[in-house]
Order: sequence, then structure tokens, then C-alpha cells
Amino acid sequence: MKNRQFQIRRMIPEDISEVFRIDAQTAALYWPESSYHFETERNDASRCWVAVNENGSILGFLILWLIVDEIHVANFAVHPEYQNQGIGTALLIHGLINAWEEGARVSFLEVRASNLSAIHIYQKLGYEPVGIRKNYYQDNHEDAIMMNLESEAYTKIYNQQE
Repeated sequence: MKNRQFQIRRMIPEDISEVFRIDAQTAALYWPESSYHFETERNDASRCWVAVNENGSILGFLILWLIVDEIHVANFAVHPEYQNQGIGTALLIHGLINAWEEGARVSFLEVRASNLSAIHIYQKLGYEPVGIRKNYYQDNHEDAIMMNLESEAYTKIYNQQE
């Protein structure tokens, strides 16, 4: 994406307090700060990304887990003030392309059934619903929609990069 007002880079431990605040603002069940330290410092499967503006403020984050040829979307959020500006889509595409270059060929995730904006992003990129996890979320027992990005759709994302 050209002309965007942000950059995407690897998440570092110094980003964690800001990432944690975004997660706490956007998720009913947010991760503890210690989880972000584990992801950035000790989890070899983890691929952590942040979108930052020209001032270095974090606009959003993405945590992926690469397991052999699969990339799992583990956690993903954009600060409420910066939603609906293409940041989430750009983060996800960036993470998927980098994972492809490391050998990923399919992706999967779970998303709250009520999170229509996230579902829209996923479907726009080619993820398809494949099942329901009943009562998945502990806070309100909401169902999770399981979505997969199969190899053909994933290949299309990789081939469309600029």
C-alpha cells in the first residue's frame, strides 16, 4: 500500500505497554502483559508485528504463530481511533506475506461471531468460515467462527503484493 501514513515493523519488548493498552481497549478478553513478553522474547513460533505512525505511536498489532506450513492469527487489534483506515488489513497482509516467505501455505483463526468488522477483513482477504466453536469465549459464552485461508486464496494474496 503506497501513500499510507504508517509503517509496519516487528514488535519489540518496548512496544508491549502500548500494545497491551490497545488490546485492553478493544477486547473483552485481553491478554496479560506477560503474554506479550512471552510472544516477543521466548516463543519461537510467534511472529509479532506493529503498525506505527510517523511519531512512533502504535496504531495496531498482530500476533501470528507459524507452525510448519500453517499460520494462526493469535491476536490482532487496531486502536479504536485508527480503525476503518486500512491499518488492520495492511497488518494482516504484511504478516501473511512474511509467513508465506517462511513457508506458510494456509492460515486459520477464530473470531467472535459478533465481530463483523473483523469478519469483513478476513473474508475480503479470502478467509472462509469452516465451523463454529460453541460457547468459545469465557466472558459471555459467545460462539467463535472458525475461518481458514486455504492455499489457493493465500497464494493469490502473495502474488498480488506490490
